[in-house]
Amino acid sequence: MSYKCCKYIHGGIAFRHDAVSLCNKLCGTKRYEKFNIPYTGNFYEKFIEVREEAIENCKKGILPHEGCLSCPYVEDKEWDDDTRFREIEITHWVHCNCSCCYCAMLPVTKGKKTIFKMNSPYVVLLPVIKRLLKENRLHPNAFFSITGGELTMLKEFPDIMKLLLKQPGTSYGFCLQTNGMKYEKLLSKAIEKDNRTTIVISVDAGSPELFKLIKKRDTFKDVINNLKHYLKDAKKCGREDKIVSKYIIVPNVNDKKEEIDKWIKICKDIGIKTLQPSIEFCSQVVNPGTFKESQGVLYHYMKNQIQANGFKMITYDFLETIINNKSFDITIKN
Repeated sequence: MSYKCCKYIHGGIAFRHDAVSLCNKLCGTKRYEKFNIPYTGNFYEKFIEVREEAIENCKKGILPHEGCLSCPYVEDKEWDDDTRFREIEITHWVHCNCSCCYCAMLPVTKGKKTIFKMNSPYVVLLPVIKRLLKENRLHPNAFFSITGGELTMLKEFPDIMKLLLKQPGTSYGFCLQTNGMKYEKLLSKAIEKDNRTTIVISVDAGSPELFKLIKKRDTFKDVINNLKHYLKDAKKCGREDKIVSKYIIVPNVNDKKEEIDKWIKICKDIGIKTLQPSIEFCSQVVNPGTFKESQGVLYHYMKNQIQANGFKMITYDFLETIINNKSFDITIKN
């Protein structure tokens, strides 16, 4: 059936630090509040009800919110009848073992490493995942994006991953975003399971000194060693290109060509195959600021250097829109 919808309304669920949400937009206009169900009472039932209503309205030609009209994720196409969850985001806490200067959760954590204050109630997610499986609401080829905070510090993480990895008849893909300070074998197990899975580590620096300035931790060597460790694991199943080193350009912090060049050299020396260039945009969602044109200039410089050095490259599809429009609101038309 052809109608206007998006992949998140049709098959998405996002477990965030303050609510479970149907809208997965990374930036741009604020999420439709009706899509955000706080973790209180029967939040699961409320979420399913809101989701089913949104899908039915889309079928009738009624988009859930005026913001959907300009959302780049909305498509007018043939949508299948299978509305099981295919896009699952797990970012329901913000506990971490570092304090990145660009963290989107700084307004919540106030720069601290502990949480569950200020609109951050802890939710035990494992029973919810079990319920989704029991009710056959997870698509067998679903894709999970898991971060935090730092995912390896989440007490439930091992149990959630083991449960998902052992499901028969499934091929779940994962984007596992970690700061790389702690090695976790389960991340490598996920690489073995599905070739869509990536382990993404934001290094963001080419030297220990700058790394410490960004992360507030003197663990640059640990992160590089863990990159090597994950790379060694991935080589066993021929998927070393799934270990991704990332560099997020932060204005007036690491926006230096020499640091970018050093980061690229380190990655090349240890055998990393895939790099991810990015600009600092996450914190702009909760604390909007002014776009710095230097980010765009250096982003293109980084892309050119990555290609010139023969790396595979992955990027966020909306970054060019941000750079071209000089705005973090991706709903603005070029």
